[in-house]
Amino acid sequence: MREKSSVAKGMFILSIAGILAKVISLFYTPFLREILGITGYGVYTKSTEVFVFIYALTSMGVQPAVAKVVAEYTALKNPKGAIRTLKVATKFYVFIGAILGILMIVFAGVIADISKTPEMKIGIMVLGPCVLITSMLAVLRGFMQGKSDMKPIAISQIFEQIINVTLSLLGAYILVQSSVALGSAGAQIGTSVGALFACLYIIYCYDKQRYKEEALEAPSLDKKIIDSRILKKLIMYSVPITISAGLQNFGGIVDMVNVSKRLLVAGFSQDAANALYGMLGIYRTLYGVPLVIITAIGTTVLPALAKSLVLKNRQELKKSISQAFKLTFMIAIPSAVGLSILSSDIYMGLYLSDGGSDMMLMGSFVMVLMSMTQIQSIVMQGINRLYYILGTFCIGIVIKIIVNYVLVGIPEINIYGVIVGNCLWHLIPAILNHRKICSIMKMRMPIIRLIIRPIVASSAMAIVIYVMKLPFEFLYRFVEPSRLTAIPICIIGVALGGFVYAYLMILMRGITKKDIENISPKIMTILPRFMRIKLR
Repeated sequence: MREKSSVAKGMFILSIAGILAKVISLFYTPFLREILGITGYGVYTKSTEVFVFIYALTSMGVQPAVAKVVAEYTALKNPKGAIRTLKVATKFYVFIGAILGILMIVFAGVIADISKTPEMKIGIMVLGPCVLITSMLAVLRGFMQGKSDMKPIAISQIFEQIINVTLSLLGAYILVQSSVALGSAGAQIGTSVGALFACLYIIYCYDKQRYKEEALEAPSLDKKIIDSRILKKLIMYSVPITISAGLQNFGGIVDMVNVSKRLLVAGFSQDAANALYGMLGIYRTLYGVPLVIITAIGTTVLPALAKSLVLKNRQELKKSISQAFKLTFMIAIPSAVGLSILSSDIYMGLYLSDGGSDMMLMGSFVMVLMSMTQIQSIVMQGINRLYYILGTFCIGIVIKIIVNYVLVGIPEINIYGVIVGNCLWHLIPAILNHRKICSIMKMRMPIIRLIIRPIVASSAMAIVIYVMKLPFEFLYRFVEPSRLTAIPICIIGVALGGFVYAYLMILMRGITKKDIENISPKIMTILPRFMRIKLR
């Protein structure tokens, strides 16, 4: 029970921090788009895609791998092994990050030429040092995650985002006066500085928690800790995760090259193609907000899975897996429905235009599939079966490339073909991965039973939000839609919709008293009495 409570609290802390960081990013995006223009924002999005791909190769596999090894040593009451893991991981992954960061700077021009966007060269070069810094940050966060100490991770995310947003907007505003290329590069300045400050904060927390002193005071075990053995474990865990993350983010590179070229074939000019790609970037930013909660679920569940596996507690392992999927659907389904029904208001409130909102209206459901494959990756990683998932992602990417190539080249479909490609990219791996997890764990996990309550509650939520919007639709006959009308609709819609969804989930026992107490007993005191008495 204590373990489950710790996992739930960790998820809650990371979710709040992740949402705050994403909200900061959301409000940053319209200002940045205003500064750079839609074409400049398209250039910025493309250079960011390159960095995200390199980041996936150097860092995304690092944090969970370090966390898994540290969690194993912690479960075995071996703090010396956990500290040794931190030292070995720092030396190895920072070296890899430095090499790839240098290569990114050297080949920036080549990448820009391949993508038919020479303006992105400087932006890629500016992001080069960030590869090294984020490698170090991933190691530090991985150690904290393995220790189930989520507060430093959460607070560092907020610090990182605030510094990133402030410096990036300032850099873009100053440098765009010279050219779009320099302005787009200036918008990347804060990325490195924000990551550096996040590193310094976690190092401060590490010293404050006295993890090193704890290891020195711990009794020595008979089994000697060998660096080469730790490194072998880290590589064994991180390589498949890195390839998996690389494949997922390779989808962004595929879009950047394949989609950009196919838009030109469809008859769009280079500026129009960049503008459409900028719309795609906004769409990704928006659906990324609820995905941070799914990431938080995965971050907190991974150490629990690793501990259950090393202690051979199969029953607890099954419970953790089932709980992870339950939470995933409980968050992803209403988020997708909410983004869809409020799409035009969200775009108007953030970007002063609902242009591109139909992309969110049609494509928000893809987020549910993405959430599912994301948690499946974490589960497969936790039970040491991640290599299977690489094959399913490869199948998905091949299908995505083909679908994007065909559909985006059709003028009437253009950028919207990416939505279909993304859907198939995640749907097919999701089906294959689900069957494999059930087979390995010898457990039944009926998806219909997991999604039926969230779907019913989300449908009712959508109806309530739609009715709430009707007076505003009448108002729009006399006044033009604006930020002044859109923001209240979004705030009321989220609050009212969230209340309806939560209440119906409680009535249907999709949310139980134990679920809430595992997160924090204080939530019970905040809930209205009529909701508390319905909890079972």
